[in-house]
Amino acid sequence: METTDVFANSSVVDLKVKLENASNIVLTGHRSPDGDAIGSCLALWNHLKESGIHSSVVMPDEFPNFLNWMPGQDEIVLHSSSPNQAEGLLLTADILFCLDYNASSRVGEMQSVLESSNAFKVMIDHHQQPDDFVDLMISDEKSCSTSEMIYRLLEIWGEHGNISANTASCLYCGIMTDSGSFRFPSVTPRTHKITASLLETGIDHSSIHTKVYDNNREGQLKLVGYAITEKLQVFPKYKTAIISLSANELNRFGYEKGDTEGLVNRALSVEGVNFAAFLNESGDRVKISFRSVGKFS
Repeated sequence: METTDVFANSSVVDLKVKLENASNIVLTGHRSPDGDAIGSCLALWNHLKESGIHSSVVMPDEFPNFLNWMPGQDEIVLHSSSPNQAEGLLLTADILFCLDYNASSRVGEMQSVLESSNAFKVMIDHHQQPDDFVDLMISDEKSCSTSEMIYRLLEIWGEHGNISANTASCLYCGIMTDSGSFRFPSVTPRTHKITASLLETGIDHSSIHTKVYDNNREGQLKLVGYAITEKLQVFPKYKTAIISLSANELNRFGYEKGDTEGLVNRALSVEGVNFAAFLNESGDRVKISFRSVGKFS
């Protein structure tokens, strides 16, 4: 396996030639896809399409309704609802992108098919401790988002000046959501320079923020209120805060995917807390989200 922590690498440049000669390119994101997973996949999908290169986007399952405005979202193939189509694309792929995840287990029920695919696999991701399951790993844990890394990829290819408003809106959403609206420590001057370049394409950044953060259902707001007033536990001795929600509690408020987005950050915002966790029951598993501030890993 070839590994690089930077984009100025001959394999990254050669990847563009591989894409131009490929007949079946598939872009994938992780299970329970968020703004960065959808944003990075659709950004690359839009850019390739506008360059005359066909590709397909395959996701393990549904994404939140507040992301259903992104250009190309209606072209996404969901494994949860169309398993045969999704698996067929994975198995016949020439090049398979793994975006915003660094372990094959993160794609849930798609894992075995993804692993058995003979495609040239490319990882672009910013999370720590990547697994060795791809042919080309582009991993940078210092980046605030995978969407930022997609911009840098296009920059290395010399195509950042040709980014359309459709591509830019997807990249902006991914960067915005994964950076906590540009407030996390992982945001750098480069992040803001990239964002400025995206704004120059004419996208309406205020509208994107509104679509993502200011489009709440009544039940969603009541669920958040209940989680904070009834389920928030703070442990001052350990500088820790925890919120947990059972399936019954979620159902009581008519839960829809994405309703609990950002709840772990609410717990982290408690004065004196430097570590927070959010646990929620989901089918036959419990999903846990961790966040920390400062030097606490």
